[in-house]
Amino acid sequence: MKKRVEYKSWIKNYLLSILFTFVFSVSAAGWNGYILPSFKETRTNITVYVGKTAVLPCSIVNLGTKKVIWKRVDQKHALTIGEFVFTTDERHSVDHSDKGYKWNLVIKDVTKAHAGLYDCQISTKEDLVRRIRLSVTDPPPVEETREKKTIFRPAIHISGPNFTEKGEPIRITCNATGDSMTPEHMDWFRDGLKIQQNIDAGVLITEFRHSETKTLYSVLEIAKSTMKDTGVYICRSSKKDVDSHLVVVLNADSSHDKRGFQDIKTVVKSSHLDNPGNSASSVNRRVHYLMSNCLLLLVTILAHNR
Repeated sequence: MKKRVEYKSWIKNYLLSILFTFVFSVSAAGWNGYILPSFKETRTNITVYVGKTAVLPCSIVNLGTKKVIWKRVDQKHALTIGEFVFTTDERHSVDHSDKGYKWNLVIKDVTKAHAGLYDCQISTKEDLVRRIRLSVTDPPPVEETREKKTIFRPAIHISGPNFTEKGEPIRITCNATGDSMTPEHMDWFRDGLKIQQNIDAGVLITEFRHSETKTLYSVLEIAKSTMKDTGVYICRSSKKDVDSHLVVVLNADSSHDKRGFQDIKTVVKSSHLDNPGNSASSVNRRVHYLMSNCLLLLVTILAHNR
């Protein structure tokens, strides 16, 4: 009798576990038996100059067999369905080259007539829409006037201390100016190796833009320097403009003659670095050559003083 009661209790618990599994499965997948598509977070305000290419981003997960439809809010007909274009304007296309989440609407040689609101829709009975605003503006003037200079010439400049004590922070600033548009981003390198932001390790990279001067400012900060942080730091803008800066970390327990490194700074500044990854070895050879000469000179002076 006792075994029969235990057997019934086991059957009851087993059926309850199946029921709970079914409920959770339905909650996750929906009563229709599939997971609803959803939009990934992308920009919803896009601004481009007249004559440039506009890319309106739309990324979708769990699309399945559904279709992606691009429409202008002020028009009834669809511009694209899937990768097929249904407008007579041949400047429109869909970028789905990676065959993944991306379903971007691309408009080449944009005019002010292309400005407006666009909807990225999913062909489901649910109302799944992501709206993007496209703004089209005139490019900045490129002629000089007597009242104000309006020519923006590409330039890049890096600045910061050349020497710091071990354990002290390192802060290097790089600003890059574009010709018609502000550079999109900045890459940092040390001795040819790319520097990645790592908050846990105390490496922070911050960027901010000044639209009026078409300038991108990037600041590299190392919270606590070590001897390994000595090297040639290079900043490279998205326009491929490059500048370099030498930083030497000094050990508080030893003395260093800072004047002996001025020639190194001159060599680094005079180098034209079009590709930091390939040029760092050349810079390092020059640095090692000058350091060897400095060491030889120091030994000669000490021997003479004896």
